[in-house]
Amino acid sequence: MKFTLPTAAFALSLLGAADGARIETYVTTGPQILTNYSSAYLGDDGKWYTLGNGFRDGCRKTKFDWIKEACIDDHKHRAHTVYSGDTKKSFKRTSDTSKACGGSEGCWQGVCQRCWTYVYTETKCTW
Repeated sequence: MKFTLPTAAFALSLLGAADGARIETYVTTGPQILTNYSSAYLGDDGKWYTLGNGFRDGCRKTKFDWIKEACIDDHKHRAHTVYSGDTKKSFKRTSDTSKACGGSEGCWQGVCQRCWTYVYTETKCTW
């Protein structure tokens, strides 16, 4: 069977759209005394929604009327969201990456900033 380029492009776009919701946590470490944390939710609609600064572990109510609560269990590498209809989505950490960030301004006495990204993707709810 031979696929045309438009057919293949359409099929690949469907695969990308099927990625679904996820949660990402961002951590910045480095020469500063305090570590910076923030988290965001990528909805099924493809839009990012901030879950707030300083949020990396525990449960937190959100400012969105359709998400009652977001919870991240950093030590067990899992997370979940509870929606306004009391449905729940669960996530597991599937990726963590880091890179140097902040440029030369992000370094002090040989210690440089490092930015970490932790990605939680949708999984079957078991907790």
